Amino acid sequence: MRQDIKVIEHKQNKKNNLKNVYVGDIETADQIICTYYDTPPQSFGPYYLFDRKRQSKAITKFILVSSLFTLLVGTLLTLFYMKNSHNAFDFTSFNTVFVMVCYGIYFYLLSKVAKGLSNRNNLVRNTSSILTLLALIDEVKSKKIAFAFVDEGCFGEAGLEAVKETCKASAKIYWLDCVGADLDLHFIGHVMNKKKLTDFTVHPYSTSQVNYIFSGRSLKADQELQYYLEKSELKQKALNSENLTKIIKLFT
Repeated sequence: MRQDIKVIEHKQNKKNNLKNVYVGDIETADQIICTYYDTPPQSFGPYYLFDRKRQSKAITKFILVSSLFTLLVGTLLTLFYMKNSHNAFDFTSFNTVFVMVCYGIYFYLLSKVAKGLSNRNNLVRNTSSILTLLALIDEVKSKKIAFAFVDEGCFGEAGLEAVKETCKASAKIYWLDCVGADLDLHFIGHVMNKKKLTDFTVHPYSTSQVNYIFSGRSLKADQELQYYLEKSELKQKALNSENLTKIIKLFT
């Protein structure tokens, strides 16, 4: 059991704080490998990496449709009850108490739907990246490499920004996402070792501190490459262990 594990709370706004879990010395490490641990919300369509606006619209559409459907179901059940109930609304009767309990459960479920439902099929996004990080923690012995499990990764960059503020400016950050899908691995960032990246589709980009490692499809649109995973690929039941092995090999 490692002794260099820290849970650091970072202030996000007046109401909410985010919690990042760090393994190793995050402040002095030359390399930081990280991924997010929060559960993604349900949404329509593919998952587009690096496109927060598109992700937000897909989530909002799902919340809107599911909320309207839940309201419709509640309205129909209410009309059915009113049409078939011949008893007076008596707080001492069992039927009245039962109906009140049902309404309480209904409004509780409606509040959950209105806030957004969590995606239970999260093996690819992002359990696979978490498992890869845990395997790396076990394999990598260098004190120059630290690890971060980042909060709020599904909703923005706040958790990642907290890592960047904590580490030194020269540190290289490697961000893992959806690495266990049955798709090719991509590497976007500063090419550290061409020989070790032969198993990756490499997209050199040297101006950012953050390097991205992920599996996905690519599509050229508006003169730019877009990266995405189809819904069926996000729902796959088995991990692509070969991808995990390739990433472990990259850092060991």
